[in-house]
Amino acid sequence: MIGDIRALSITEFRDSAAAQLRWVEESGEQIWLKRQGRVVSAIVPLYQLKVLDALLSTSVEEKARGMQAEYTAHALAKKVQAREELARLERGLDCGGALRTRMLRRQIEVGRDPWEKDAVLVVV
Repeated sequence: MIGDIRALSITEFRDSAAAQLRWVEESGEQIWLKRQGRVVSAIVPLYQLKVLDALLSTSVEEKARGMQAEYTAHALAKKVQAREELARLERGLDCGGALRTRMLRRQIEVGRDPWEKDAVLVVV
């Protein structure tokens, strides 16, 4: 989160550069440098630069593909879990405690798939 930002002209910054750099280092805040009233660059703490580099190192499309792959893997795991629970119930075993087992058995008895409402299993 960005806190205090100092906006200075390049001339103002040049006159007190050492003090301004010390302020950035100690406070973790930013300095925006202006030329003719327009912000043209910034001086940021090193940790913020590292975060920015990490964010910019991959494209938005690559991030989206990675998230989609994670979602797909999670949805597959949930499907496997649902089938394992069904198999346990069919063998007369418990799955996830007595309350959950009763709930699952009741839903199966009335002909409902207890896992169909699982938000992870619903593919949009």
